[in-house]
Order: sequence, then structure tokens, then C-alpha cells
Amino acid sequence: MITLRDITSFGEIAAEDDPVLDYFLTTDAVQDIESGKILLVLGRKGSGKTALVRHFTETQPSKHGQPLSLRSYPWTTHAELVDKGASETEAYVASWRLLIAIRLASMVSELGSSKYTDTLDGLRKFLIENFGTLKPETKSILSRPKLKVIGLSVGPQVGGFSLGSITFGDPARQKVLGLELDSLANSILTDISTAIAELRIQNLYLHFDELDQGLDILDETKKRMLIGLILAARDIKRSTELRANISPIVYLRTDIWEQVSFSDKNKITRGSTVRLAWNETTLKDLIEARLASKLGASVRWSDIEDAGRMRGSQGKLQHMLSRTLLRPRDVIQFLNEALKVARASTDDPLVFINDDFNTCRAEYSEYLKDELADEIDPHWPDWTDGLRACSKNETITFQKDEFLKNYKKIRSSTNPLDGDAALEQLYRFSIVGYLRPSGGGGSSWSFRYSDENAGWDSTASRLKVHIGLKEHAQLKEERVGRD
Repeated sequence: MITLRDITSFGEIAAEDDPVLDYFLTTDAVQDIESGKILLVLGRKGSGKTALVRHFTETQPSKHGQPLSLRSYPWTTHAELVDKGASETEAYVASWRLLIAIRLASMVSELGSSKYTDTLDGLRKFLIENFGTLKPETKSILSRPKLKVIGLSVGPQVGGFSLGSITFGDPARQKVLGLELDSLANSILTDISTAIAELRIQNLYLHFDELDQGLDILDETKKRMLIGLILAARDIKRSTELRANISPIVYLRTDIWEQVSFSDKNKITRGSTVRLAWNETTLKDLIEARLASKLGASVRWSDIEDAGRMRGSQGKLQHMLSRTLLRPRDVIQFLNEALKVARASTDDPLVFINDDFNTCRAEYSEYLKDELADEIDPHWPDWTDGLRACSKNETITFQKDEFLKNYKKIRSSTNPLDGDAALEQLYRFSIVGYLRPSGGGGSSWSFRYSDENAGWDSTASRLKVHIGLKEHAQLKEERVGRD
């Protein structure tokens, strides 16, 4: 007998807190990354970036090693490692190349732990002398006052002089720091190339995760640092001297990527990037993967709901998904809220009914508002002025003129955005959508979360609040039209 009483939760919304590998869903993104062609993985918060990193690094450690977590990364310390001889765009490429080289040295040393060669022994000496371990933490690599040059087959040189060490934070050496960092990185990479050949390694991947922990607010320095990381990863990836396919991969929130600008950005976005996008089919597959793990391999969505139609003849799955940003974490949260309601019932076997979904929406709406706050606050702390102006309209759909009038009254003194700019930002984060003409003389609602290629239309007059926020904003639905 299939019953929801046998489930206490559909999982945690944060992949780092969830046994996600028990029900990991292989999507097209997995194949794209494994192809070795991907440099950048973009997605909104909660779209599955960390789940991908865990899948690769925990199930295939020989190729993917440990993730390069940038949680609590010392951005301020790294900011001082400027290459004075490079352009502003490339000012941090040298320092990131060195960090990547040291992590590669750690990976090949670990992969060759059961073997002895002069090259591997030299890399181990370099790591132990400088970090006291073969597996230094990412955040500690460039935080030391000095790196000693020891164990490397070819010592780094600058201007014909051999380097015995590199000292960070020395004002007298600022002008040559970039040259020193590059030279040391090249020496390490030379030995890595030899070790790769000795170990017959074909593919190595390095996954940079959790960048958003320190990059919510991007000043000009952090923008250059982020660009430097991307360009350094590309430089390593393109290298023909490493005798293997080396693929550094950077996982980044879409809204952060949108804030940087450099000459090759479009080329990288179009040719070396995968965007994490979900739809009804893949999200249903995700749910059923969790059901299979918890209730049995043959259990499907249709087995846990009564097939009753929601308002507007919507199925329960569509009713739920329309209230999400088409992200796994939103679906998991909604199902967990609905499960709490359902389990209070005495029905047996227990399946979802309409009342479960209707009742859980208020709690879910508060969750969605808080999720959006985490994303928007760093960019626009007064964004709730815009949401409150929407609430004043009382209905989920409204006219632009009504919003502008209400927003002008509500706008706080610290809020830098006027009404038109506020609407554009509300659209950017999928809080509102606009009505646009579609083929055949009809029209449809355009929300950014479901169509990133549809830009903001400043001439649109008919707007709509995301239905997942309806309960939080205390809005009513009109009786005509669709959700």
C-alpha cells in the first residue's frame, strides 16, 4: 500500500544539507559538464548547482577531486594580489592561475599517493613545506605571507633571476608580483604535466562552488577578481601542455554573472556555459526520483495524489509549479508544507488532496518571499517598497499607472529607485511579469524565470505579481483568466 504516512519529508531545500545523492537526477547538464567543454555553470539560487558539484566530487573523486569551496574565502586578502603589469580585466588572472595550479598539484599528488616518481615527490615537498598537508584548503592557499619554492623540477625565474620564494604584501615587489605568480604557476604546471603523463590521467575536473557566499555585493575590485577567475580557468583549460583534459568549472548565480562585463563575456556565455533550467517534465522526474528512493522504485506522482482538479481545472502538479520559480528547492519546500498539512489527516492510505495544497500556500508564500529577499537585498535593500505597492492594488494583476501612483506614496527616503526602475528590478527577479502579445492575436504572461531571453518591456501596461507571492502580499485573483 502506497501512503504518504511513510514519508516524513521530501528532503532539505539546501543540497549541502540533503542526502541528494540518494535520489540525484541526471539531467542534460551532467552530460554537458562531462564533455569537458563547459567552463561556467549558471543558475539561480536553488537551481541545483551544489547538487551537481556533490554528484561529481562524491561519486567520481578520482576525476573530480574535492570541490574548491569559496565559502568564507578571504576576498580582501586576495584583492591585494594585483598584477600591475596586466590590464584591469586581467589583473587577477595570475593569482587565480597559481591557486588552480596548486589545487591541481594537490589532486595529482593524491591520485599518485601509491606511486613514487621524482616529479610527484617534488610536488609533495612543495605542498608539505608551504601548507603542512597535501590537501590545503582553498581559502588558505593565497593567504600565507610567503610561498617557498622547493621541490619543483624547473625553478621559476623573473628577469633571469631564480625565485627562492614569493612574498605577498611586500610593497617593494608589487610591480613584479604578477610576473612572479605567473612564473611559479608555470613551474608547478610543468611538473603537473609530467605527473599526469606518469599516472596516465586522461581527465581532471576542478569545481569552484559557493562563490555567491562572498560576492553578493560586487564592487569594482570583486568584479575584476571574478573576471580573473573565469579567464584563469579558461587559460588552464585551453593549455596544450598539460597532457590531459583539465577542466576548471565555475558555478555561479546568474544575477552575479549579469553584473560583470568584459570583452570575451559573450563568447564564454554562448560557447562554454550551461544554464540550469527546469521545466514541468524534469521537475516531475525529480519528484519521482525522491519517491522511488523513499517509497519504492515503481511509485509515481499519480500514486500520491487523488487526481482532483484545482481551481481553473489545474492538476495539482501544475498548481504547485505555477507557484515556484521552476527550481528544485521551491518544489521540495511546497511538498514539505503540503505534507505537514496532509499528515494531520486521519485518511489511510494518505494521498494529497486539494485542501492540502490550498492550506499550505500561506506558509509556502512566506518561504518564497524570504528566498527572494536573500537574492534581492544585496542589490536593492528597499525592494519591499515595490512589493507593498503591488499589495495596494489588491488584485494579482494590475495596471502600470496604478503601481506608479502607489509606489510614489510608499517609497522610502532611502530607496534610490523611481517607479519605472523599481518595476524593471521586480521583473528582473521574477516578482512581476507583464502581458505581451503572442501569435494568433492572443497574449501571454512573461516572467523572467520561465524565459530568460525575454527582456523587460518598459512600455507594458498590464502586469502581474508572481502567484507564489499572492498569500504574502494578500492579493486576490480575478475570476477570469488563468493563473
